[in-house]
Amino acid sequence: MTNQISAPSPIAVEAAGVSKQFGGVHALRDVSVRVESGTCHAIVGANGAGKSTLMKVLAGLYLPDSGQVTVAGEPLAGGTVASKAAGIALVHQELSLCPDLTVAENICVGTTPTRNGLVDRTAMRRIATALCARLGVDIDPDALAGQLPATLQQFVEIAKALRLDPRILILDEPTASLTPQETDKLLDLLKSLRDEGVTIVYISHRLREIFELCSRATVLRDGRLVEHLDLAESSTDALVESMVGEKLLNLEISERQSKPETFGDVVLSVDNLWAPGVFGTSLEVRAGEVLGLGGLMGSGRTELVRAILGLEPRTRGTVTLTSDGRRRAIHSYSSAVLSGIAFVPEDRRTEGVLLARSVRENLALPSLRALSRVGQIRSSRLQTLATGIVGEVNLKPAKTGSTVKLLSGGNQQKVAFGRWLPTNPRLFVLDEPTAGVDVGAKAEIHELVRGLTAKGTAVIVVSSDLEELLSLSDRIAVLRDGTIAGELSAAEADQHAIVRLGTHHTTPENKEAAHV
Repeated sequence: MTNQISAPSPIAVEAAGVSKQFGGVHALRDVSVRVESGTCHAIVGANGAGKSTLMKVLAGLYLPDSGQVTVAGEPLAGGTVASKAAGIALVHQELSLCPDLTVAENICVGTTPTRNGLVDRTAMRRIATALCARLGVDIDPDALAGQLPATLQQFVEIAKALRLDPRILILDEPTASLTPQETDKLLDLLKSLRDEGVTIVYISHRLREIFELCSRATVLRDGRLVEHLDLAESSTDALVESMVGEKLLNLEISERQSKPETFGDVVLSVDNLWAPGVFGTSLEVRAGEVLGLGGLMGSGRTELVRAILGLEPRTRGTVTLTSDGRRRAIHSYSSAVLSGIAFVPEDRRTEGVLLARSVRENLALPSLRALSRVGQIRSSRLQTLATGIVGEVNLKPAKTGSTVKLLSGGNQQKVAFGRWLPTNPRLFVLDEPTAGVDVGAKAEIHELVRGLTAKGTAVIVVSSDLEELLSLSDRIAVLRDGTIAGELSAAEADQHAIVRLGTHHTTPENKEAAHV
């Protein structure tokens, strides 16, 4: 039953009876929410609940089909100019930086400082440096945004929003790609802003952040309002149950810790691998095993998997995949795929899926060779393949003709994951597989991973989510400064052990060799 909202303090932003439809899909149905000034208010819900759509309606980027949005009691006109005038800044879940502009240029877009009628680049650099320092990160203001890792791009997005000095700050999954330490820095900043009177509207699937930062939460499910909760009087279990409509069992780390080591032969062997950001790394992964890769931002996790896959140049070392008794050297990404390696990258929107194409087309991409006959692909074969994958990954809505860009982040990730399933890969490499994914979809993806290992597939998981690493991994290799600082079995691994290995500072010798 929907709770009544009282308004003991002035209302910063309010949506009243808002509905929004895209084609035949109802993203929001008669949703109402009030956010009190100077508070942090969470918008939560399962995959496809309508959270991001509501954020964009509150920010004035989407005009509601019915209902109204008001800011400080005044109707909000649509468009970015009106939202900026109302003091609203939005940090999107999807990175929206201009890749060919510098960090400073991105941060100052629309607010570029000038001197004598010319762009004042010195002032731009000073502004960018100060905002990044406020976020606790050191980013070169002259670096091209497109060349930064996703984590630093996220910080630039937040700095860009802070540049507007907003009265209302709306953040959609701002910590999805951040490490725990980086997340804590951001939460501290948001608390300071809240205490200064800034109103914060916050989406996150990380419930710890919700309870630490926010005083109230609005729960959505399937585009409808479920309830408003006073978080001081609620609990994690109650919030999850409200989000998914049923009790959701926690992923039991103890089950993984007690699992007997019944792995098969070595599938992947990496020997003395050197590449940019990777310094003499060796590892093995066996059939049916999940190897987790942990470490801080910049530790070399993503660089390592990209070097293994042949996506980054190597200067030394070998990568070998063994399948059906045959050893195959991996020299390039094409040879990796042909040898039986599947890859779900960290940035699904630019590397994992084709946003402008249909679900059906995306799911068929790795299987085009198998589907074609004399250079032709029959639509019936394509549809049969896509329908099977949609059912296997529980894609919602289960419409293979839908354009991928219209799906929620969690469903986009299911497409990026599911398209590899018909290829029966020997090795699955997952980089941040559940970043920005709700608790229900996260559990489903974890079950898909366990299903792969039950069939004998080897899996590598890179994750900044320590609970995810502990839940999924049979063994965890912790990277530091481009090398493996140590390995932990499931039985001996815990969050403290991972952080200890990842933060003890050492400098590997001859780092320059990786760049020769």
